[in-house]
Amino acid sequence: MNGIVTLTTDFGLRDPWVAEVRGAVASVWARYPGFRGQVVDLGHDLPPHDVRAAAWFLRRATEAWPRGTVHLAVVDPGVGTERPAVACRRDGVIFVGPGNGLFGFLAESGPVEVVHLDNPLWRGHPRTGILSRTFHGRDLFAPAAAHLAAGAQLQQAGPPGCEADLGKLPAPATGSRQAAIVWIDRFGNAVTDLERNSALGRELEGGGTVLAAGAPVAGPVTAYGSAPGPDPFWYWGSGGTLEIAAAGGRAADLLGLVPGLVLEVPAT
Repeated sequence: MNGIVTLTTDFGLRDPWVAEVRGAVASVWARYPGFRGQVVDLGHDLPPHDVRAAAWFLRRATEAWPRGTVHLAVVDPGVGTERPAVACRRDGVIFVGPGNGLFGFLAESGPVEVVHLDNPLWRGHPRTGILSRTFHGRDLFAPAAAHLAAGAQLQQAGPPGCEADLGKLPAPATGSRQAAIVWIDRFGNAVTDLERNSALGRELEGGGTVLAAGAPVAGPVTAYGSAPGPDPFWYWGSGGTLEIAAAGGRAADLLGLVPGLVLEVPAT
């Protein structure tokens, strides 16, 4: 491992929750003489309880990190229920968090090794040892991530699981000529799940119109500065999916776009 733990949550930064998770990681590392780890915040203002948006964020935010990194992610509306608590490894990178669909994307591109977090020595509040039913981020996921980043073996975390333990997100209710918005970024750009290399994406390669909240949006535009005017347009984003933007403006506000909204691609 490379000693790096990344942290992704929907906790925000006005409350002490992120600080408590960081403290739990540091408390574990204090037991490893000479070890110097690093916690890197990927994001804490994710939409609360939105596992689908968090999975999209995590897929994008973690793909450039090196082998040996441990990604700790907590967007967990089912905390304290029977949903699994897991650590999983693919291509030398480890993810730790709830098995609620957050990590389901990992199984799309290769086999994933999964274990359940069931080591009694790797759980509990750093001082009291009590496992809170409502704060697994601090008392369960953070200790596991810290031990793994410090060099502990994945099998020490608990018994083996399977890819089904990662959970699945409900499939978006979209038809063959539809796409769903999965994220609105700070610029008001709307990211969809319509992939450029899909059949529908290839159909749009030569140009076309999509209907966003009933409004026609033309594209593709190759760069923001290439937009012919102030009206919203669509383009192929850096993640390989269709996105909607407005040059110098916020397409989401102009068109009333929100995550979960379904776009239509009219037949030509």
